[in-house]
Amino acid sequence: MLNLGKLFQAMADPTRRKILEMLRAGDLAAGEIAEAFQMTKPAISHHLSVLKEANLVVDQRHGQNVIYRLNDDALSASMKEFFGQFRSCQQEMR
Repeated sequence: MLNLGKLFQAMADPTRRKILEMLRAGDLAAGEIAEAFQMTKPAISHHLSVLKEANLVVDQRHGQNVIYRLNDDALSASMKEFFGQFRSCQQEMR
């Protein structure tokens, strides 16, 4: 069962939405993500943890780098679960 509350909480933050947009273009190292923002690396790490907990991103260690990628399947399944609750959306999703 997907946790829609965590998903929407994660997506509510503009920084996390920007990270998701960046990852849409391809996998990125945590340092590459951090360079795009004027905030501390621990703050970016927190945002990445929230996205990971919501199952929106997955990470993999490569040596000293942690590489993040968008979890397209989980995002798609979450949106289908949420919007599938509404009759007006059910026809559109078929």
